[in-house]
Amino acid sequence: MTSQLLALLLSLIAVNLPLRCGCSDIIGGHPVSPHSRPYMAAIQRNNSTVCGGALVGDQWVLTAAHCRLNKEEFRVVLGAHQASIHEKEQQKFKIMNLFCHPQFNMSSMINDIMLLKLDHVVNLNKYVQPLHLPDCDEDVKHGTECTVAGWGVTSSGKQSECLQETTLKIVDRKICEKQYIKKRVKITRNMLCAGGRKKFQKSDACPGDSGGPLICGGHYSGIVSFGEKCGRGHLPGVYTRLTKKYIDWIKEIVSRNRVL
Repeated sequence: MTSQLLALLLSLIAVNLPLRCGCSDIIGGHPVSPHSRPYMAAIQRNNSTVCGGALVGDQWVLTAAHCRLNKEEFRVVLGAHQASIHEKEQQKFKIMNLFCHPQFNMSSMINDIMLLKLDHVVNLNKYVQPLHLPDCDEDVKHGTECTVAGWGVTSSGKQSECLQETTLKIVDRKICEKQYIKKRVKITRNMLCAGGRKKFQKSDACPGDSGGPLICGGHYSGIVSFGEKCGRGHLPGVYTRLTKKYIDWIKEIVSRNRVL
């Protein structure tokens, strides 16, 4: 009887938990080989990683608009495996400027994309390399296998010490939207849904992973945006899809702001 009451209480708590804004840590994942994802960016405040991102140029990092950064309090760390400690491979930057998508909407999470201009050009080497933007607007099909990485919260409930990655599969938008209907969330064509489940645990991104890249079929396909309860809920995670519209916006911002 006691175990039944406990299960009931836990289920009631789960029902009332709010949507996460971009799960920051990887749930159901594993540590990657050190420095094997040289495009990964850790966005930090007070030495703690609050969002992820991807290096997309020699002075540019792409992340999520909902990260709500400001230039004064945050820094960007590239070339990290353990982002919270000093490693000789790391390069650290202040944020010179940030460009939130002008049509970003925090309540609907539409256009959840942001560019950061670093305060100086990166030193490209085997530890720090840009991730190429997709060169076509092809959608990602249901069932496509993807990976997402970050320093966010893990299944232990603590932030990961080292970069972790998990494998997910794309979920059809119509199926995803039906699952989110009670949350009154609209899944648009500018979004991707992805989830995964191992034998005893769901795979997911979590707080701290927000803004990190979703890699599908070897291509940069999306940005960690939002989801529910970091792998403890039944809903897939939602990602900003890198459409031609967003790629053109990125290129325009970079072109307009070339001068150091």
